[in-house]
Amino acid sequence: MTAPDAPASSQVQQTGGAFTTLASSAAATDCLGLAHGAVTEVQSVGSDMAIGRWNQAMDTDGNTYASQQGVHYAVGTPLSLSATSGTLACTQLIADTVASNDGSAGGTLGMASATLDLGTRTLNDLSLSVNLANTQYALTNSQSPLNGVSTTGQLSVQSVVVGHDATQPLVAVGYSATLPDSQGIGGGVVLQCR
Repeated sequence: MTAPDAPASSQVQQTGGAFTTLASSAAATDCLGLAHGAVTEVQSVGSDMAIGRWNQAMDTDGNTYASQQGVHYAVGTPLSLSATSGTLACTQLIADTVASNDGSAGGTLGMASATLDLGTRTLNDLSLSVNLANTQYALTNSQSPLNGVSTTGQLSVQSVVVGHDATQPLVAVGYSATLPDSQGIGGGVVLQCR
């Protein structure tokens, strides 16, 4: 999700749906590839959106990832919103495992919701319910720009609007947070907005 305007020709997708090369910017030659390892948690929403995670892997920049770490990716069809007023309720459609930065056991995203404000082009009241090592954490972000990055307290959020129907857009959200015990976590979720 680092490149909302990445050229489709820079993305390499395998037959099973896994992406093994991701564009890092709008430049067609600025890519990050999977040198070796696993692509897991491959999920999609038709041809609009695909997510997954590289783990137990090394990328072409030489970074290595343990089984509970990894590169979370979201690749989708960019969507322009035409409406200039109103709000849409957004709920979790698909999500990957919550990964930890120290390689300890991952967790799950139990619930994610937000409100998409079409007038301000913001994702408001984002709420994430994370279960990690049998402990529940509630992460919130009051407002973040669509197709942008926002940090509120210990939670950073990046969102990209994707899909094919501007009246029911999808919003891919990448998040990272530092929990009260100082552990860093991160993951990805796709919200359906209606």
